[in-house]
Amino acid sequence: MICCKECIDLLYDYLEGTLDTETTDSLEEHFQDCPPCISFLKTYQKTTNICRESLAKIEIPEVVQRKLKEFLHKNIQKA
Repeated sequence: MICCKECIDLLYDYLEGTLDTETTDSLEEHFQDCPPCISFLKTYQKTTNICRESLAKIEIPEVVQRKLKEFLHKNIQKA
């Protein structure tokens, strides 16, 4: 079973659909039993959607987008 810390560390990859099936299933099982993590997931999804919508409205150079994604991914793993 995945703990809350591991759950948070895996959120980015979970939402991007890049996790293996076993890890995805473990995360989803954790979400069923952990209201704080499901709440965090929903907030994270909303935040991500707002960012994507905002980015779609302006033109950001590809290199800046890549570096921003790398930064966010790296710092989410530290949380």
